[in-house]
Amino acid sequence: LFLDEVGDMSAAIQAKILRVLQEHEFERLGGTRTQKVDVRLIAATNRDLASMVATGAFREDLYYRLNVVSVEMPPLRERKEDITPLAMFFVKKFAGELKKKIDGIDPEAQKMLLRYNWPGNIRELENSVERAILMTEGQFIASDDLRLGEAATAGTTGPREPSALVKIPPSGVPLEEIERSALMEALKMSNWVQKDAAELLGISPRVMNYKIKTLGIEFPRGRRPMVAAAS
Repeated sequence: LFLDEVGDMSAAIQAKILRVLQEHEFERLGGTRTQKVDVRLIAATNRDLASMVATGAFREDLYYRLNVVSVEMPPLRERKEDITPLAMFFVKKFAGELKKKIDGIDPEAQKMLLRYNWPGNIRELENSVERAILMTEGQFIASDDLRLGEAATAGTTGPREPSALVKIPPSGVPLEEIERSALMEALKMSNWVQKDAAELLGISPRVMNYKIKTLGIEFPRGRRPMVAAAS
């Protein structure tokens, strides 16, 4: 059984999954009979579960139940050699689904794909290719079809420098505001994955969590961690 994005589970769902793992039983939705189950569970997430455990956003007992064998996949920006094959796979997939004759990606567009930082990882690449196939009128996806913005067209492979760090008004600005802007920029670039944002800023996930709390940074709907119920 594969569970995707387990880091986004509510406290109630976490408790139910823990029961399945511990007792090997569950009740169907709307049912009253207890069902026995024997499955091998694989879970995935793009969030830092260890940091979420430290802040109480993810159950510690469930974390250790899931974290028997851990495989960490590097972000797409660190696997440039995978970008073109993945993009071509998505071209074939969506061209078939949308019934469009697309023969591939032109050389300039391929260079743009390699220059982009992909903060949203494979899902962002998949969405970008799907959008490009919808937009293109030719047989090859062109640079204009991708619409990846300045981060790709400028030829930079690294993260953009947060504007708040370089634009300080003559009247001055509180250091707290600069820190908040830097954290917000890093979180957006890392698709709100705290561990990745911490790496961009050169701080530990624990410090990242502390800064998020003290600076009052709010997560988008669906991304804000929920406080786990007591065991």
